[in-house]
Amino acid sequence: RVVGQNETVSLVAQAVLRSRVGIDKSGQPICSFLFLGSIGVGKTELAKALAEKLFNNEKMLVCFDMSEYAESGSLLRLIGGPRSYEEEGQLTEIVRRRPYSVILFNEMDKANPSILKLFVQLLNDGMLVDGKGRDVDFKNTIIIMSSNLGSEHLSAEVGGENTMESARDFLMKQVEKRFKPDLMNRLSEIVIFEPLSHHELREILKIQMKSIVAMMAKKRISLSVADAALEVILSESHDKVNGARPIKMWVRKHVATILSNMLVNGEACKGSTISIDASDDKRGLKYRVLKKQEMADPLGLLQVML
Repeated sequence: RVVGQNETVSLVAQAVLRSRVGIDKSGQPICSFLFLGSIGVGKTELAKALAEKLFNNEKMLVCFDMSEYAESGSLLRLIGGPRSYEEEGQLTEIVRRRPYSVILFNEMDKANPSILKLFVQLLNDGMLVDGKGRDVDFKNTIIIMSSNLGSEHLSAEVGGENTMESARDFLMKQVEKRFKPDLMNRLSEIVIFEPLSHHELREILKIQMKSIVAMMAKKRISLSVADAALEVILSESHDKVNGARPIKMWVRKHVATILSNMLVNGEACKGSTISIDASDDKRGLKYRVLKKQEMADPLGLLQVML
């Protein structure tokens, strides 16, 4: 489910394996990672995959947007205040209730410095003390911090002197300016997500379309998607900075919405086959409900996609 990041997935899997067999240090979180890379390249998707694989449910992933924890008082929001405060810590209370979790801290570079200091303790001891003095055990969690620092150099066209290796070096220099060695050295792995190629984006689009195909199949409606239609979607949703994210948004906003309207308006019903193809100018999509004589191969390119 994580497309185009084989090396990254392998590094994460190896770190989890070392922890599971007891080769890495015990008494700490199962694993801790720093995910680096542009938006929409699979960082959150890999976190979801870890939650599903290790804890049998991707809903065991807890996400924090650390850009919301930049102020000086943000630490108390995570661990709670002293006994006189009624509000529990947002992080410590979640882990107390759900000790087996994957916890993703997005844009960790934007967090207040006091929080970064707290994470040194968390990664070292595998526990935190909340604002009321209670120990909270993190030894059954996976801690993931993500950052987009320096990722614009990964997104740039690689060629000539601008190699991927030099882009990685630049990115790591930016990261080392923000995160101190005492935090970096306690991580299980620092992994870099590379930009997605056109082929990889196409594979992600196929996954998105498979989801829509499955939903339509539950309504006993077949969906035939032409190869030209996929190319239109890729062209119209292309965004070099945001990776695969715009593809998902475009499919939801356009394809899913139009199909929903066709169902509500009675244009398609149980037993129908809907064809999606490129428009004549190749800048949009056209939708047709096929008649029986047009359905010699009712699944069309859907069979290839599945």
